[in-house]
Amino acid sequence: MKNFSFNARLIYFGAIVLFSLGFFFLQLSSVMDGGTGIGSIILLVLWGVMAAFGIGGIIASFAVKKRNNK
Repeated sequence: MKNFSFNARLIYFGAIVLFSLGFFFLQLSSVMDGGTGIGSIILLVLWGVMAAFGIGGIIASFAVKKRNNK
């Protein structure tokens, strides 16, 4: 990630967040409609972790930019 520009990092992690949140909400609707299998719940957790990774990447990008601008 060191070779990516700030804007490229935002696009990369933003795409991960949008993609992950989309599938997270699809899986959440499946679980809410009665998909009570353990596999459905595991997928829900995994999509949530992926969305958290993307959000963390965006936050880290801003932290690195702030640190480099000083």
